[in-house]
Amino acid sequence: MLKITIDNYKHYKEVFQTIWIFYSTLIGRDPYTQHSPIVVLESWEKKSDSIARRGLKEGLRDALTMVLHLSNDQKSNLSNQLTNKGLPSLNQLISTIRDTPQKVLKRGKIKDLDEYYIVKEFLCDLTSDISE
Repeated sequence: MLKITIDNYKHYKEVFQTIWIFYSTLIGRDPYTQHSPIVVLESWEKKSDSIARRGLKEGLRDALTMVLHLSNDQKSNLSNQLTNKGLPSLNQLISTIRDTPQKVLKRGKIKDLDEYYIVKEFLCDLTSDISE
């Protein structure tokens, strides 16, 4: 999973904002409502850098899980928006979570909270192929 530090926080915040704005526009919502993840994250920044970094990490993981359900054209469009801003492509970002369930199965155990939530999300996804 992504490691969000003081040094790369702004970079990953921009990734998160780009994904959230793209997604909220698709579903017809204002990306800056009072309870939007962007507004909440900014309120956490005022309270604590540590809380903001942890919140961004969780939010980014959730956002990457959400975009897995987009059409190929939508994913391509989002990826272009990211790379046009000098950010990692969508495939690069998704690769940080995509292989986790397989790694856990091979290892036979979940090693940390990040893996737990990724596996939990995978298991709760009704469209995933969990035959193995």
